[in-house]
Amino acid sequence: MKVLMRGVHLSLTDGLKTYVQEHLVDHIERLCDDQEASEIDISLVDINGPKGGVDKECRVTVRLPGLSAIHVTETGETLHGAIDMTRDRLENALKRTLERRRDVSTQGLPQDVASNVPTY
Repeated sequence: MKVLMRGVHLSLTDGLKTYVQEHLVDHIERLCDDQEASEIDISLVDINGPKGGVDKECRVTVRLPGLSAIHVTETGETLHGAIDMTRDRLENALKRTLERRRDVSTQGLPQDVASNVPTY
């Protein structure tokens, strides 16, 4: 799986990269079967800069082969909170999308044939 990560108006520290890998990327990779053709684009943004406030944003776009891109954006007081909220929404969206793909692939088939169709 290809992971693109960038910081906008902030620097990506090693600790932040590790946190994103453990709390976001690993969860997404677990849900996606075809890791060779998948891509995750992660942007961590500090909207107001040094002014403060609820201005930390995490934007994630997941591209899977044969499916439209899934984009989720969450804003929070801290980057860690925004990353965690993004992960939760993204997991739900991926599960929904993958379940729809499985339903469509077996729709209209007899029950005994549908049970032999591989899931992706």
